[in-house]
Amino acid sequence: MFGPVQPTPYDLTFSLFGIPVRVIAWFWLTAVILGFSSVHIGPEYLLAWVAIVFVSILVHELGHALVAAAFGYPPRILLYHFGGLALFTPGYNYSQLRSILISLAGPGAGFVFAGVIFLLLQARVIGPFPQGMSLPYFAVRQLLYVNIWWGLLNLLPVLPLDGGNICRDVCTSINARQGERWATIIALMVAVGVAAYAFQLGEQYIAILFGFMAYQNYEMLQRRF
Repeated sequence: MFGPVQPTPYDLTFSLFGIPVRVIAWFWLTAVILGFSSVHIGPEYLLAWVAIVFVSILVHELGHALVAAAFGYPPRILLYHFGGLALFTPGYNYSQLRSILISLAGPGAGFVFAGVIFLLLQARVIGPFPQGMSLPYFAVRQLLYVNIWWGLLNLLPVLPLDGGNICRDVCTSINARQGERWATIIALMVAVGVAAYAFQLGEQYIAILFGFMAYQNYEMLQRRF
């Protein structure tokens, strides 16, 4: 997402379920910036937020990667300053349906993760929490927020989000010649609308993110169509 990322000596690398994972240093800085407002409660809350973002995005990308691997496309995962990527090379049997399933698997993994947390709450395996903003309450609330809310945002038909990729697959299946152009126009309109609405609500990060994606799709229209 948003162009190639070069490896650095400060990257964290490991393997999960046989899938190589690389986390660049800028990922941690972006997570800190996103959650910096929580530092006034206590530094441990900021650290918890960074861990929540790391786990949640990793779960999301793992969803993509596991489905890609199931189709026979060896994946690798990258976490960086704009989020995450599950990278793979499509095989000869790649199809629009398989592409859609791989795209859906990321948000789907996050929804399942949030569902498990919710069930554990209902079963009192975790909680109840004391009154006030305790650290466990903060962590559970933010885990649910990130995995549900960010997952829903990711399904909006805006390229290069998962929803945008799904929209492009659907459009190109309807019209192979014009489908990508249709998807880019839809992405531009939706991104502008979300950016404007987020700005009105005071959600500056979402407004900037979708404003940037609107510009990217506008540039795509000018350059390719």
